Amino acid sequence: MARAHSLETGVNEGDVRGAATAAPRSATPLKLIEAVVAGDDLQSVARAAATALSCTVAIALPTMGLSALWPSSAAGATAPESVAIVHEYAAALVSNHDLALPPELRVVAPVRLGREVVGVVAALAKEPATDETRTWLDAAAAAAAVAALMRESSGSDSEQARRAFLQMVELQNGTDPDALLTQARRLGYDLSGGLLAIGAALDDSHHVDVDAAAALGLVAEVGERRLLGLVPLGDEASESGASALLAQLHAAGLPAIASAPRRGPEGIKEALQEAAVLLELLIGNPDLTAHEDTYRLLVGVLARSPDELAQLRNHTIAPIESYDAAHDTELLATLETFLNLHGSTTDTAEAMKLHRHTVGYRLARVQEVSGLSPYESEGRERLSLGLKAHRIMIADVRRAQRARQA
Repeated sequence: MARAHSLETGVNEGDVRGAATAAPRSATPLKLIEAVVAGDDLQSVARAAATALSCTVAIALPTMGLSALWPSSAAGATAPESVAIVHEYAAALVSNHDLALPPELRVVAPVRLGREVVGVVAALAKEPATDETRTWLDAAAAAAAVAALMRESSGSDSEQARRAFLQMVELQNGTDPDALLTQARRLGYDLSGGLLAIGAALDDSHHVDVDAAAALGLVAEVGERRLLGLVPLGDEASESGASALLAQLHAAGLPAIASAPRRGPEGIKEALQEAAVLLELLIGNPDLTAHEDTYRLLVGVLARSPDELAQLRNHTIAPIESYDAAHDTELLATLETFLNLHGSTTDTAEAMKLHRHTVGYRLARVQEVSGLSPYESEGRERLSLGLKAHRIMIADVRRAQRARQA
C-alpha cells in the first residue's frame, strides 16, 4: 500500500536517502502510470517529474490525505510557505472555489477521478512553463489518479478494491498490461490464461449477490447501477464459472452480456470496453441479439481503430443525419425502421403511421443524400453497417460518461 506523505513535514530522512540513491523507475511521461501500477507511490511520481523538469514538484490530494513533494522539504529544497500555497490551491480546486493560480505555481495539472477533481500536481519552477512541463505534469496527474485508486484497492473492502481496479482499467490509457495482470493477482484473480468481460444493468427490483459473483470473477458494481467484471479463463473450471455467472445474471432477469474471450494481457482493457459498449447497446435495443456478431466485430474495430469506425459512419449515415438536422426531416428514423423491418415499405409505413408513398419518398431522399440505395443489397448492407457504427459510437460516449461519473 502506498504511504501518504505530508507536504508540510516532508518524508523522513531515511526515505530521502533511499529515494535519492535509487534511479527513477519512470524515464518518460508515458511510463508514470505503468510504474504506479507496478508499485511506485506518489513520492516516486513527484521525484520522476521533478528530476525530468529540474524543479520542485508537489502533489496534493487533500480529501484523501495523500501528498508528496520532491525534492522534499526535509532536504531543505522548498520553502514551507510555497508548500502551503500548493495545499491551499488544491483545497480550493477540490471545493470548486474560484481561486486564481498563484504566481509561485508556474503550471498546475488537476488530478481527476472521473469528473471529480481530487487534487493537483504543481511545478514550483522559476522559469516559465513549457510544453514539456505540461506534458510531465499531465502524466503525473494521471498517475496520481491511479495511485489514489490503487490505495482504495489495497483497503480491506474487497468490493471497493475490485471497483477501483475496474475503474482504473476503464479510465486510464497507457497502462502496461503486465502490470494490470500483477494487480489483478494481488486481488486474487489470475487473468494470465485468458479472460472475458461481462456487463449487466442492475435495477431496484432484482438482487444480485455481488460477493457470490466475485467468487467467479473480478466483479463489482461500477456506477449508475452497472455491474462490470473480468472473468478468468484458461481451464475448464474457470470457463464454466463464466457461464455460471452469466446464467446467474440472466436468471435474475437482468440484461447481461459478455465480451469475446481474450487470450493475452493486452485484451484486458479491450474486453472491458467491449462488454460495457455492448451493454449500452443491449439496453433498449431489441435487435442487438439478432445482429450480435456484427456488433461485436464493429466494437472490436472501435477498440483497435476508432477512426476506421468513424469513417464508416461518415461515409454512410452522417450525410443523412446532417440533412435531417438542416431540414427537420426524419430520413434516418425512416431508414432505421425500414431496415429493422427487413426492407418492407408497407410494414415501415404502418409502424411509423405514414402513407406508403411518404416512406417511398423518404427512402428516395436517403439514396440522393447518401449515394446508397436502401433497396439494393449492397447499399442496404452498407447503410445497415453505418447505422450500427453510429449506434456503437453513441453507446461508447454513454459508456465513457458513466465511467467518468462512477
